[in-house]
Amino acid sequence: MEQNNLYNQIQRGNRAKVLIEDPILKEAFTYLFDQYKSEIFNTNYNDHEQRQVLWMAYNMLDKIRGHLVSVMETGKLAASQLENLTRQSKND
Repeated sequence: MEQNNLYNQIQRGNRAKVLIEDPILKEAFTYLFDQYKSEIFNTNYNDHEQRQVLWMAYNMLDKIRGHLVSVMETGKLAASQLENLTRQSKND
């Protein structure tokens, strides 16, 4: 059962890696980060609500990218664990 979970994590990690490395998605993240940052700095002094909305959007974008990276790294760890299990079973 553990191996099935590891295979699942590896597969999810590979899919996350494809997404993270996709040029269109990279472009979208870069564009949106730059856009939100620019808009935050161009708000009026009294426009706290607009800054807050932009800050939340910027933060959410960062959390999405962070989640994809986390899934990718979990997949890498799962691959390493599976390799260790395979090695151990061959030595037993």
